[in-house]
Amino acid sequence: MNVLDKINQRYGSDSAFFVAQGIDEEWSMRRELLNPQYTTNWKYIPHISC
Repeated sequence: MNVLDKINQRYGSDSAFFVAQGIDEEWSMRRELLNPQYTTNWKYIPHISC
């Protein structure tokens, strides 16, 4: 616990924490516009051109 306290003092609050505390889901990918067929229909596979 002392090690975690020292890390958080040096690098800022919540720099290191126990995984059991959980993390915020703010960073999760938005999927509202994702088509359900993006893996099964050739039409929805992204095209890359150089």
